[in-house]
Amino acid sequence: MESLLLCIFPAIVLIIMLIGIKFAPKGSIHEDFMSLQQGKILQGLAAVGIILHHLTQEITNYGNVWKGPITIFSSMGILFTAIFFFYSGYGLMTSLDKKPDYLKTFMRKRMPSVLLPFMLSNAIYLVFVAMYFGYVNSVIDSLICFWGFRLVNTNTWFLVEILILYLAFYFTHRYIKDKNKALYVLTGFVGLMILGSFLILHDESKVGGCWFMGEWWYNTTAFFLAGLYFARYADKIVPFMKKHYKWLLPVSVGGFVLLFGLEEVVIRFFGYYQEWEGHPGYGAKLITLLAQTLVCGAWISMLLLIQMKVRIRNKVLILLSKISLELYIIHDLFMKHMLFENEMRDLVLFIWVMVSSLGVAVILHLLIWWLLHLITANKVQIPEEEMNLDQKLEAKIKKKRKKAALRWLAIVVVLLTFFVCSELYVMYVQPKIYYEEEIVLLEEAKVGDVVPFGTMNTDYIKSGDERILWYVADRQDDKLLLVSVSALAPGDLHNVAEDIYWAGCSLREELNGTFYEEYINDYEKELVVKTDIVTSANPVYGTGGGRTVQDYVFILSADEVELYFPTEEERNLQATQAAARDGVNVAVNDGYDYKERKDNTWWWTRTKGSDGRRMVIINPAGEIDWEGKRANVASGGIRPAIWVDCGSVPE
Repeated sequence: MESLLLCIFPAIVLIIMLIGIKFAPKGSIHEDFMSLQQGKILQGLAAVGIILHHLTQEITNYGNVWKGPITIFSSMGILFTAIFFFYSGYGLMTSLDKKPDYLKTFMRKRMPSVLLPFMLSNAIYLVFVAMYFGYVNSVIDSLICFWGFRLVNTNTWFLVEILILYLAFYFTHRYIKDKNKALYVLTGFVGLMILGSFLILHDESKVGGCWFMGEWWYNTTAFFLAGLYFARYADKIVPFMKKHYKWLLPVSVGGFVLLFGLEEVVIRFFGYYQEWEGHPGYGAKLITLLAQTLVCGAWISMLLLIQMKVRIRNKVLILLSKISLELYIIHDLFMKHMLFENEMRDLVLFIWVMVSSLGVAVILHLLIWWLLHLITANKVQIPEEEMNLDQKLEAKIKKKRKKAALRWLAIVVVLLTFFVCSELYVMYVQPKIYYEEEIVLLEEAKVGDVVPFGTMNTDYIKSGDERILWYVADRQDDKLLLVSVSALAPGDLHNVAEDIYWAGCSLREELNGTFYEEYINDYEKELVVKTDIVTSANPVYGTGGGRTVQDYVFILSADEVELYFPTEEERNLQATQAAARDGVNVAVNDGYDYKERKDNTWWWTRTKGSDGRRMVIINPAGEIDWEGKRANVASGGIRPAIWVDCGSVPE
């Protein structure tokens, strides 16, 4: 029933379109079918369509789960994006042809209309997404996200492409006086841009990443060119469309239906993700690109032909036309990044995202309009000698405000410079200093000593990293076995309740991945030895140890614990303040003071317990529990170990 109720959303859009609809008299067309307002209205509808597209992808797992007729929207994103690209190109060329001084004011008026929403989106998503979910951890990261070099809001890929295309349009037509030649050069540039995007692989970074990654980031770019060419040759194309309208419309409709079906088949059998390591998947991606270009071409042709006979215009559509860009850039905030998103039913999710996006888009539109007015408004300067007293007082006040603003700007720049320099010091200078200090300590270390090596957050405060302290458990010539003094984090040994050995457990992957890469710097990595890890069978229950593996970072086996920590007192382990805060071993009670925590914790070994799903642990009393705990218990203490080789120090 709920799946059918979801159809109310496209039905509402259709009803809004029908309000005030006007049909051209028989034998004639609407001469303004390509007017600026009609194009903006279609872009407003396309923005709503993109929201429905993304919502449908969210609830249908990209079309793999049937949720009724609305499931088709999971495949329609490229159609709506093609509208944006087509009318962007058409608007540029039309303005160039009709406005003599268009290029003279282009950088001051046209570019800010895209750049400002882009920067505003970056700021909003930086505060409400990146910082909240921990995607940024430094001032440098924040600046990278704010300026858009890493896209926190991946939907802004469109704004990035449009900004690049606008600049290409400006420079080609600014310095090539022949408009046709300029258009041909621009065509070559766009072609190269599509080709470059086609050749690179998909972006797998956590947040946004690069500007051009994935077919959906370039499969409709060609329609920017289509809009340019349509505007340039409209005097030839439109008469042809009028003359052959009777057969062009049914051909475009039928062609769209057939090509849409073909594109769906191509996506299912080829699709976007057909590359893997050593295999770029260019054949599958090329077939996908061709199929999507054809269906978008039929779609745009069909819309243009329908507009010639049918005009849609009313107050709601005019409002949508004004906030289309704001709707596009803000809706993802409400769709994916709200705390209670997983608790919402599909229908409630649709209502929440639609209503919230529309409301905030209106506010953003007013804010952007005001900022653009400040930036682009023509200000007439009156000579001081011609000013009256009120004008002089007003000018004096403005001058004071300007000085105050410049002072605050200077303060902000100085603070940012200080924080950036501090972070650069921590990133590039401090690791070298730590490394040189650690070399001296490691070369002189004896079994039983405690040495620093690597950095991570270990105290009560979340920001900032401290030195990780290690117990020297063994020394063999220049090689030392280091075992962390404390439990550094809570966690399970394996994230699924199944039979598992150390060789295949998720903790092993995490320690040799995230832990090794993030908490041991590049200088220190030169000392860490990749070691054969042999795990013996459980002597009490006879469960096997699994195959031998090679690891940089590991945890001790039960027999190694007995060897290096022979007494129960030596096996007693406490957690760092950060690990205690994050829930190691115990549930958090109200009023719990992590700073005063002195309790011992139980911690994992890599030896199998009484059955395939258990691993031996060391309990808080320091006793070896040979039966063990289930490997997916998430509150176990993690005590990493590494071998380092002082003899590998570069001369």
